[in-house]
Amino acid sequence: MELILLRPWWLLALLPWLWLGWRLRRQSPLLSPLMRRYLLPGSKPAIPWRWWAALPAILALCGPALVRGQTEQTAPPLDIWLLSLAGSMEAQDLAPDRATRVRLQLQDLLAQSQGQRIALILFAADAYLAMPATRDHEAIARLLPDLRPSIMPSQGDNPERALALGLAQIPAGQTARLLLITDGLTPDKIRRITDLWPCQGRWQCLRQASAPRLDILLAATAQPVQLSPELAQALGRRSLPAPDINQMTDLAARLGGELHPLGTRLPLFAPLPTGLAPDPAHRQDLGPWLLLPLLLLALLARRGTLWLALLLCLPLQGPVRAANTEQDQAKAQAAYLAGDYHGAALALHDPIWRGNAWYRTGDFDRALAAYGEQKSPTAHYNRGNALVQLGRLEEAKLAYLACLALDPDNSDARYNLTLLERSPPPQASPNKAPDEAKSQPEAPADPAPPVILLKERLRKEALRRGLQPLPVSPW
Repeated sequence: MELILLRPWWLLALLPWLWLGWRLRRQSPLLSPLMRRYLLPGSKPAIPWRWWAALPAILALCGPALVRGQTEQTAPPLDIWLLSLAGSMEAQDLAPDRATRVRLQLQDLLAQSQGQRIALILFAADAYLAMPATRDHEAIARLLPDLRPSIMPSQGDNPERALALGLAQIPAGQTARLLLITDGLTPDKIRRITDLWPCQGRWQCLRQASAPRLDILLAATAQPVQLSPELAQALGRRSLPAPDINQMTDLAARLGGELHPLGTRLPLFAPLPTGLAPDPAHRQDLGPWLLLPLLLLALLARRGTLWLALLLCLPLQGPVRAANTEQDQAKAQAAYLAGDYHGAALALHDPIWRGNAWYRTGDFDRALAAYGEQKSPTAHYNRGNALVQLGRLEEAKLAYLACLALDPDNSDARYNLTLLERSPPPQASPNKAPDEAKSQPEAPADPAPPVILLKERLRKEALRRGLQPLPVSPW
């Protein structure tokens, strides 16, 4: 058991309380002790009941709470995928090309992942969070088939920026695995990755239990690769050098992980790390119970006993009930952040939070119903996103228009509306016979709307962010 303060800033109220007590002690009495005994025999010095009553009130406002320790891995394991979408991933040494083979491998890894939270980060010249940590593996599966270098706003290869962004996604005190999917690392990139890794060169935290782990999935063969004329022109080189497997293997080993080349079988990485994490559900607010001494002080003061007792007893159930409601919502939000979206959706009261939870579970109909409870710009925008997932594009346009009517400066709704207007729905050819239609080769299908929106979001984020350094979470 551990005692904490939920609102410690109320301790500052002890300063005027102590000053008032000092003033009361230095206040000169109206009668001298001899005169008091003569005029008021049997009387006792007055006790500063109000001053003493302020102390439990201040302590109650501080919100003392009991935490019932830590529970082991209350949240599922955290797995962060750092996927390279550099132009070199289109090389064809791994048939049909490296990017395609990586997508197939990640789909297999996703299929065998059971209950773990997965975050997806894409990087080329810069790194972008495509999917925050979630247990909604279906949402990631919908993105994987269309992840190609062409969706990136600018080309390049900066794995260290993806690593910095990945480390920033790890909550303090929790463990995680970072899976770097790349086709090679130069010595300079290896050095920058080593400098970014937490606890490097600091003996006091080399054995920190919450230190993350880096695994590397190498999407390249061990020989130099001659590029096709089109790819050579796009990359400005005719060939790609062979990756330095020894240095990459040493880097993964020093950072607690392993290197596995991309193959036909799933790589056999070590199990994801687990650890201890505090459970917000095991927290009991003791503040309302500290108001009980006020009742005792009122009885001892013998002044206003009846009304003061009623005043304290009547609202006592209110704060407890309000504290329980606030505690239930805190549990629900903690479950949402931990990836338990279904449990959070059943407990959350706020329509936006509840709709986001249903959205994460893939139940877009319930998310749509939750967003419909509010008429704010955020509710209309999220409702449009849910309608896109359901394939109701015309209704999604109306939702984005409703958002823009309330918030004309909402650039996200405007971009999504523009994308939907540029993507007309597929139409059948009434003049073409069924047999003739079967004989015609099928045109390649356009990317799904989620990938179109992702591509546009990456472009907007690149324009907004530029190439500023990414934050790294403190360790």
